[in-house]
Amino acid sequence: MSGFSRVFGPRQPMPIQVRWQDGEPVEFSRRPVRRGPRYLITDVRERWIEESPWPFPSPMPIGGDRLRCWRVTARSAEEPHAPEIEFVLRMRAGPGVWDLVRVPR
Repeated sequence: MSGFSRVFGPRQPMPIQVRWQDGEPVEFSRRPVRRGPRYLITDVRERWIEESPWPFPSPMPIGGDRLRCWRVTARSAEEPHAPEIEFVLRMRAGPGVWDLVRVPR
């Protein structure tokens, strides 16, 4: 663990790599990919769009940050019989930057 992580904690939410099929997320893994766990999405429970205001005054008519969100259940690809875990996947508008929040039980 680096000194930065010990002092400030890990980045929350965590950046991830997502694979799509027919406009829905079907698989994700944490980035950077270093033999990290890969998860297969088993169910999409809920979809919504979050909008946050622009964080600073701007003369440009740009809205805030729009996030497409999915509440999903997923199972580790390496352990197909393990129990499902609930996550929230969030995709920022633009280049498709994803982040992941694990839903506490």
